[in-house]
Amino acid sequence: MTEDERRAIEQDCLKLIAIYAMAADHHDAEAFVGIFTEDGEWIRPKASLKGHAALRDFMAKRPRDVLSRHIATNAVVTVTGPDAARGLSYATVYRHDGHAGGEAPLTGPESIVEYHDDFVRTAAGWRIAARRSHSIFRRA
Repeated sequence: MTEDERRAIEQDCLKLIAIYAMAADHHDAEAFVGIFTEDGEWIRPKASLKGHAALRDFMAKRPRDVLSRHIATNAVVTVTGPDAARGLSYATVYRHDGHAGGEAPLTGPESIVEYHDDFVRTAAGWRIAARRSHSIFRRA
């Protein structure tokens, strides 16, 4: 694998991390689901979601009056082969429930989350096969 190929893989996977944050924040179920493999899994501390149907259902049930922003940072992707990579990233999450439009009050972050990703190359391009997330800090 050339350095250019490695950098291209890293960039494709970093883009998935950014799309995850933006899709979650904008209630974009199709973009959210589309970054995962068909049998992709999102493993969270209290529940796991596996497959496009479960991920889509999660997004459909997310209250529309939740305003959030996931500020994704410190993302590092390690290419482990021509068709596999893993990633580690953080997100500072701001959230306001009951949002009715306009600016929301800024009360500081709700949490800082750490993500561990397994990326795979599919016929449709790079996707997340597994995303494990857990809060490092949570507002009391």
